[in-house]
Amino acid sequence: MFINFNAATDYSLGVELEIQTISHHTGELIPAAGLILAHLPGEVLFKPELFNSTIEINTPVCKTLPQLEKSLKQNINIIQEIGQKLDIDILISGCHPFSNWQQQQITRQDRYQNLLHRIQWPVRQFLIFGLHVHVGIDDADKVIYVMNRLTNYIPHLIALSASSPFWNGFDTGLAATRIKIFEELPNAGIPYYFKSWKMYSELVENLIKTNSIDTVRDLWWDIRPHPIFGTIEVRVCDAMPTLKENMALTALIYLLVIRFSREFETNGKLSRMDRWILEENKWRAARYGIQGEFIDKKKGKTRKIKDTLLELYEELNHFSRGQALKEARSYLSVIPEMLSKGPSYLRQRQWARKRPGDYKYIIDNLLQETRENIFIE
Repeated sequence: MFINFNAATDYSLGVELEIQTISHHTGELIPAAGLILAHLPGEVLFKPELFNSTIEINTPVCKTLPQLEKSLKQNINIIQEIGQKLDIDILISGCHPFSNWQQQQITRQDRYQNLLHRIQWPVRQFLIFGLHVHVGIDDADKVIYVMNRLTNYIPHLIALSASSPFWNGFDTGLAATRIKIFEELPNAGIPYYFKSWKMYSELVENLIKTNSIDTVRDLWWDIRPHPIFGTIEVRVCDAMPTLKENMALTALIYLLVIRFSREFETNGKLSRMDRWILEENKWRAARYGIQGEFIDKKKGKTRKIKDTLLELYEELNHFSRGQALKEARSYLSVIPEMLSKGPSYLRQRQWARKRPGDYKYIIDNLLQETRENIFIE
């Protein structure tokens, strides 16, 4: 079996953002996705998800970051306006701070019911919310090269987007609880290393033959090729409360993809990081966010995560100037603000210290951040 890759052009962009439907009065998750979606008959930009307390917002295929931002903002506003009429609020974060997965309804669709039957408990508690970023790639072997290179940056993306420190009403001690829950699914986590698209196709063929997966959609890697869309899909980021945070991570991913695509076109030489370093750095990002240290390629060396993120920001800011991608710089400029004021997980913990045990206070602040596109310290 050879998987066909529907190559895209011009680094097209698309985003999927998973949002939560909650009670306006209690802040609890409520099964309101179907109710809201019923007000949008035939609208393909809004989809149900595994739980009936989740709506997935999809942008159309966009050519530029400003076009993507406009679409995402409009779609969030549409859901918020419908929700307001129904006494439903729209919450955006990697996990809900206190609602219990055991009380949630799984959506009555064949795909989700089949997943539940096959995977069981890991699916039942899969109450997490992410940002998925698609960037178009024009060649199958190139998308594999880009995936291999992006894998080194999985920890960076986790640390910066971390928005899930609370789970089922307690502080987990993690910056990104969502990513550890995600890893409980089969075929999830850091993708394998592939030398070519042919090698990737052979793996997919073997997984399907052995009834390990039904389709390529069942490969829940942190980063994966999307053969149908012709994109690289980065799935590792928590959903973040503000539009500017989600756009900052999108711009960062977009520039990395272009950078590695052009690298492939010039020489295609891959710098690989040892798997144990990738795994350890991913754990450190999930545990400590921007407050920990990453292991450097040099044995026995570590660097502050915050410093590596500032360095990456400066590299990409410089790259955007040299590659006629100046529109990305305004979105990237949010990254120093995130590092200064803290990603969402740190802001949420600050609120918890002000009002211990008052998780509704955290909900209210998250809602305000989304409405006003600001960071509340």
